[in-house]
Amino acid sequence: MQVKDIAGVTPAATQASAPAAQGKTNIGLVEYVKSKLGVPYLYGAKMEMITQAKYNTLKKTYGTMVWVSDASKVGKVCCDCSGLISAYTGKARSSTEYRNAAKEAFAIGTVATAPVGALVWVKGHIGVYVGMENGTPMYIAEDGSAVGCRKAKLPNGFTHWFLCTDIGYISGAAAPATSVAPAALAAPAGKKHGIAAGHKVKVKSGATYGGSARGKAVPDSVIGRRMTVGRVETHGGVDEALLSEINSWVPVDKLESDD
Repeated sequence: MQVKDIAGVTPAATQASAPAAQGKTNIGLVEYVKSKLGVPYLYGAKMEMITQAKYNTLKKTYGTMVWVSDASKVGKVCCDCSGLISAYTGKARSSTEYRNAAKEAFAIGTVATAPVGALVWVKGHIGVYVGMENGTPMYIAEDGSAVGCRKAKLPNGFTHWFLCTDIGYISGAAAPATSVAPAALAAPAGKKHGIAAGHKVKVKSGATYGGSARGKAVPDSVIGRRMTVGRVETHGGVDEALLSEINSWVPVDKLESDD
């Protein structure tokens, strides 16, 4: 089995070779996340059965990042975005820790050159690149309380991709020429409707989600909450903001500044 590092060089021994020898590979990661499609999202959950006591603990620990409506997930196996990956690798990391562990990271626009099983990232969120479908790059992630674990099109708000240091890559693709150091990564700021990355906002009454959940009503537990804008993008002609606390897109005209 041949394992290549991020630069496409095949050394005698690499960081990636040890996990590969233990059976943890990019192919296995992709198969694993595909098997978890439909698993509900719950912030702080790590692919585990949620009891009432566990829900209460998560709610107390993480506050508004755990939705009131998430109480309906008691009795179900739930997971969050980094937990989906950690459940396969056996090494617990947050999305930021995955980013910081990577040797290099690359613009999401080059993801078609990445090996399947590369991690796709935006500040506060992470998923797994699972390959191309009809010429479109796809990912799987625990994508927030509104949608759970799903497969969707890239970029969908993700900004970078990189290799997971906890697995080996079989027939890994070479990385593109231009990369950025993990410490330099950040969600880019936008300047639309006076709302930009890093701004504090509140969700207006009657708001609906944007992105792939477009049209679904935002629950009352989210309305009026103070949240942070991760980035601003135009989707289908509509300017939308990715709210970091709920990992969901909301049209900017349904937000009010709370800076």
